[in-house]
Amino acid sequence: MDEVAKKLAECRWTYAPQDPIAYAELEKRIAETGKNLSLITYSDLVKGIEFHLPNVGQGGAYYMNTSGWTGLDRRIIGDFLGQISCRSYCEHGFMANALVVNRAEYKPSKIFFDWMEWLNALPDTKEDTVLRFWAEQVNKAHNWYKSQRRKPI
Repeated sequence: MDEVAKKLAECRWTYAPQDPIAYAELEKRIAETGKNLSLITYSDLVKGIEFHLPNVGQGGAYYMNTSGWTGLDRRIIGDFLGQISCRSYCEHGFMANALVVNRAEYKPSKIFFDWMEWLNALPDTKEDTVLRFWAEQVNKAHNWYKSQRRKPI
């Protein structure tokens, strides 16, 4: 197990384990994006997904308002993407959430790159380092998803 995988194993997910249906839908959308050799925005990723989290709104239906992301929305989607990438990295060697981008810059959020630095996957967050790392992850994800004929990770 490499150092990144060891750190990922230490991560504890607050929201993702509580809603396997939303988790599966997010994972499916990322897999479809990868198979199409594309990227998906955070907004398109969560569009129409009904989250049911016991610690949010007493477990009732929760939809993310993508026209005005709240701190809670960011924590929830970050948690789901973190667990999805933990699985994709540990099982297949790539960060699946590299395929999810913000609409403004069309690249992952700063939080994604900060997390990669915390995991020691990135030595620093200088622009050239970040872009090189991101391109590598996107390429690995595209190659893996494109090669799959069965159910995604």
